[in-house]
Amino acid sequence: MEISEPSRVQALVQGLADEYSRKIILATIPKGKSVEDISKENDIPLSTCYRRVHELLDAQILLVERIVVTPEGKKYELFRSAYRAMDVTFDGGVMKVNAVINEDVAEKLKRLWLTMREEA
Repeated sequence: MEISEPSRVQALVQGLADEYSRKIILATIPKGKSVEDISKENDIPLSTCYRRVHELLDAQILLVERIVVTPEGKKYELFRSAYRAMDVTFDGGVMKVNAVINEDVAEKLKRLWLTMREEA
């Protein structure tokens, strides 16, 4: 999927340029994680991790994969990268990002099922 809208490209490039944001994005490609887990695994101060996660959410680089409610009633979110790969190119003075959507297994199966039903 090609992204060429200047504000989206700028947000993606900024996310990749910042060390903590880049660590967060990379940590959440394989599976959704809580802010606390991301912080511990990547040695990012917790307050910085919360701030970067919210910036990446606003930029639509991270998604809320699901909300977990513990038996004690505590609620927290698991975040996942919206993309599993990105390439930045410069074409005729315009910066473009080619991104690969980070589909989880359930999304892939759903898409495959819908495709099979449409062909039948």
